[in-house]
Amino acid sequence: MINTLNKKIAFFCDMDGTLLNHDKTISQENLDAIAEFTRKGNLFVVSTGRVIQAMRRYVDAMQLNGPIILCNGGQIYDCGRGEVAWSKDLDYDKALAMVNELTSRFPSACAEVCRPDGIYDYNFNEYERHHWQIAGFTATVCERAEDIPRDNWSKILFAMPHEDIEPFAEYAETLEFFPYADFVTSGTNFHEMLPRGCSKGSALKKLVEIYGLDDYVTAAMGDYINDMEMLRAADIAVCPANSHEDVKSICRIITDEDCEHGAVARALRTVCSMTQG
Repeated sequence: MINTLNKKIAFFCDMDGTLLNHDKTISQENLDAIAEFTRKGNLFVVSTGRVIQAMRRYVDAMQLNGPIILCNGGQIYDCGRGEVAWSKDLDYDKALAMVNELTSRFPSACAEVCRPDGIYDYNFNEYERHHWQIAGFTATVCERAEDIPRDNWSKILFAMPHEDIEPFAEYAETLEFFPYADFVTSGTNFHEMLPRGCSKGSALKKLVEIYGLDDYVTAAMGDYINDMEMLRAADIAVCPANSHEDVKSICRIITDEDCEHGAVARALRTVCSMTQG
């Protein structure tokens, strides 16, 4: 066990299913707890699959001016400076070939390509339209994957029916360029393609390195499979009551509250009591 007493905390927090209510808002209880946590000199770091265009309203609501993790670990964005602090992109030619082959085999899948300048959709479908609504963004819809501006592809989210997720993931593993990317299921209808070696866990380590947080206690909180690498990378792993069972199995703390009832507020208080008295 690490020595956690009298140390500042860097708290890495997932959004959907953890910080956000089901209506995609942050409760006042959680906002107040985040404000109190940061007033004590601690660092609150959102860790999400979203891109910055879909995060600005949340950044403003939480009054964040430090780093956050985007694109499920593919990018670190500095809210105070308003710029990308670090990123790792997909290989354009290999990613384009994968998109065309995967959507040809699975015409039910929309490819949502995330770039620093915006979001682009190829093979648009109802699942991606719903993603727009729940995440609060819109994208440029393209007739061909080749119409999406080349390079700087941060990640690709494939939106599709839930029953297609498993066969889609299995087929992706058979493709020539599979070893050049990482794939993770991030929601009921979402399977994501990330640059090789990228995860919320690797981004946590990179952020600690870039911002010199070696003396901080790292705590991480998430509810789903794509959060597990982050939870393993942190000194203290926390999850809400509504978490996937695999997530619960690796967490030191499971809050009694779920994402609808202030789980993050409870987690912040608990971690503070463990480290700062």
